[in-house]
Amino acid sequence: MKKVYLGLFAVLFAFNAQAFDLAGSLNKAAAKVDSATQKVEATKAENEAKKAEQAAAIEAKKAEVEKAVADKKAEVEAKVAEQQAESEAKKAEQEAAVENVKNSLDGLKDALTK
Repeated sequence: MKKVYLGLFAVLFAFNAQAFDLAGSLNKAAAKVDSATQKVEATKAENEAKKAEQAAAIEAKKAEVEKAVADKKAEVEAKVAEQQAESEAKKAEQEAAVENVKNSLDGLKDALTK
């Protein structure tokens, strides 16, 4: 009977050892899968951070360009307004000169007719 118990004990011990070996292998495989998953997640997070950084850089450049365009537009509008003011001043000056010439001609005409 002792031999049967010893044989049964040996079989259970061998089965238990194989189960522990299988569990250890499964734990190693699970650890590798977890490691790979962590690497993939880290890569995804890094890519998302790069995308966000690039988007921020693009928005900053876009704002810079829009500001430059607005500044240039304001500068052009100021020059146009200045040119219009100069044109109006010249026009008023010419009209005053023409009116002065008319008055002089009218005065000369009156002087000659008397």
